[in-house]
Amino acid sequence: MLRFLKNFFTRNVGLKITAFIITLALWFYIVDELHKGSEEEQQFLDRVLPSDGLISKKLSIRPIFIGKPRYGFNMDDKKAVISPEYCIVVGSKNLLNKIKFAYTRPIDISGANKPVVRSIALNPIAPGVYTEETLVQVTVPIEKSAQ
Repeated sequence: MLRFLKNFFTRNVGLKITAFIITLALWFYIVDELHKGSEEEQQFLDRVLPSDGLISKKLSIRPIFIGKPRYGFNMDDKKAVISPEYCIVVGSKNLLNKIKFAYTRPIDISGANKPVVRSIALNPIAPGVYTEETLVQVTVPIEKSAQ
């Protein structure tokens, strides 16, 4: 056992020193690259994030409808049920002060003759305004027209 340890430390000393130097150089290179990466990420965030700061805002969700129900039926969009009714968005104060509502992607009610229930995503609000990827359930009442 003692002979094994002696041979382990005394044989191929040149190769072991070379491997140690290469390992040390590689370690310094990796640390330097990680440092450069974190500086680049910070520069990117400084460009992307607004200088006036971020705020969050609660917006009411409004559905967008396209098409018309079947002849003899009508839809009252004021009676549409939206769940959830609100979403939280994050963006710059200047931008969010101008925004009043979040809208759904278009909901096609063409030819409908009974209530329509859809799970639908929200439309993108504006560049630089972020919201959770939220699915909204919209129930659209379609009723027979009074004749």
